[in-house]
Amino acid sequence: MSVTPVAVLGTLAEFHKEPIPYDLNALVRLVSRLHPDLLCLDMTPEQWRQRDFGELPPEYREALLPLAHQTDIVVAPIAGEDPPAELSAPGWRGAAIATLRRWLATLQRTAPGPDAINQGLRHLMADLLYSLSAWLAGLAARQRLRDHTNHLTQAVLDLARRDPDARILVVVNVQHCHIIRAALRKYPEIQVVKYSDL
Repeated sequence: MSVTPVAVLGTLAEFHKEPIPYDLNALVRLVSRLHPDLLCLDMTPEQWRQRDFGELPPEYREALLPLAHQTDIVVAPIAGEDPPAELSAPGWRGAAIATLRRWLATLQRTAPGPDAINQGLRHLMADLLYSLSAWLAGLAARQRLRDHTNHLTQAVLDLARRDPDARILVVVNVQHCHIIRAALRKYPEIQVVKYSDL
């Protein structure tokens, strides 16, 4: 049986209006070096078909999509047609979520490069802040997030089964990374690897 290598690279990509502190060329160089056969992005098939990239994060809009256009890297949009909205809540919980988002934005602004989001204290802090935000947003919001992450995971699994010889790089928000990796490890036809080893 063929085993498909899959790597998951996390970003803080939901902050569409935030400036990226590191040169996006660092991300381009990283993905160029890895040169995956399939580049899975958290965007809807409709966004891909319509080339509607205006609301996508800068990592996608200004780095990964132009790179794919210039190379033979194939983009696979893996989001469902109705991705979850930004987390929110009424009253004090909403104010707390806004504070946590400011802290997340600070983590992004102070990141020296794409590697920094995927390891060490910054990665752990981002995951903790997202988890707290989801808890504050309530049960329905957490379910929507779970459904979205499950959809992303299933889409990657389907791609791997259709093209078992492909090397797949998944670039998604850091809050989904560990869940996707853990889910994919359950399947013997998938080998989850560090992105540096893809």
